[in-house]
Amino acid sequence: MDNLIRREASDFIAKLTGATTAEIQEYAAELRDDRKFNDAFDEKRSTHERRRGSAWNYGIGAELGAILYIICRKQKPDSAIETGVASGISSSHFLCALEANQRGELYSIDLPAGQRTPSGWLIPDYLRHRWHLTQGRSSDNFEPLLKKVKHIDIFLHDSDHAYKNMRWEFETAWIYLKTGGLLLSHNIDYSDAFPDFCRDHNIRGLTLGDMGGIVKV
Repeated sequence: MDNLIRREASDFIAKLTGATTAEIQEYAAELRDDRKFNDAFDEKRSTHERRRGSAWNYGIGAELGAILYIICRKQKPDSAIETGVASGISSSHFLCALEANQRGELYSIDLPAGQRTPSGWLIPDYLRHRWHLTQGRSSDNFEPLLKKVKHIDIFLHDSDHAYKNMRWEFETAWIYLKTGGLLLSHNIDYSDAFPDFCRDHNIRGLTLGDMGGIVKV
């Protein structure tokens, strides 16, 4: 099988989840060959770009989307929470993995950019039955959502990357994260929030470019 995921990305996933190289490549091939998902995803993107008359900045790229898919397939979470949705690349890959797992729900919090670009517009329609969106700031909605969900298996930060907000989200999510659960963060290069959190909790943080990950033990 071709190496569909870079070695650095494969190592990152393996250290977070315990997945073997063979498992990682198998899940990557599964995503690549999922015509229902890829066709629906491409149709959403093409329709939006035709309406805009230009390409769209999608934020999280294809590799990070695949990484999130593989992590979710391996971990098989019952509940995942993300702060920050934007176009919905991370949400789509989480939801595609949950659908393949045939279990789990994704809870998202997002402050939409405007009515012309609703949160998660890229998410294929057939995956939305596992998606629960709360619109607004994470500072207002994160704790109430966590208290409702009670326990989470995966948390992804990708909202306001100010140091104060990142640290607060990490600290808050950590309380509700199950043992063996994963704390993930995009854009850890925006501040020292991620390394400071790891240092203060005496835990090992893993990094892949601007992505960070921690296993709660």
